[in-house]
Amino acid sequence: MIRLANKFDLPRLKEMLWNYHDSGNIKGLDVTSEDTGLRILTTILVGGGLGVVGIRDNKIQGMILAVKTPWIWDNEKYIMGEVAYWVEPEYRKTRAGYLLLKKYIELCDEMKESGRIKNFTISKMEGQTLDYSRFGFKPIEQTWSM
Repeated sequence: MIRLANKFDLPRLKEMLWNYHDSGNIKGLDVTSEDTGLRILTTILVGGGLGVVGIRDNKIQGMILAVKTPWIWDNEKYIMGEVAYWVEPEYRKTRAGYLLLKKYIELCDEMKESGRIKNFTISKMEGQTLDYSRFGFKPIEQTWSM
């Protein structure tokens, strides 16, 4: 089952956010406070973004978290930017990641059509092989970190 995240999901979302942090290339990034993740999660859940979770056997398997920010070219319009797309390793050979992405696109398309956002983005982690263009995304830029 894929659904919007809610406040009761916070402990599991926080756990998965740390799993996301501790994997791959972002592991070395400094974290000033564990409260930062909780603050961003809370912001997303109260309407400052979008949280989508995938559940199987009463356990959240994965998530897509996105924040809504003003669009740089028109401050009366907003964009939705994915900040964490994570599926727990034991569920990666299932359809969980695909279903999360499909729901994220569906919800963001609805927001675009209603005028609530101008566009939405998804990022690609180093080493990831998924081709987002098959879902309609167009590469615009790459983000590099030091």
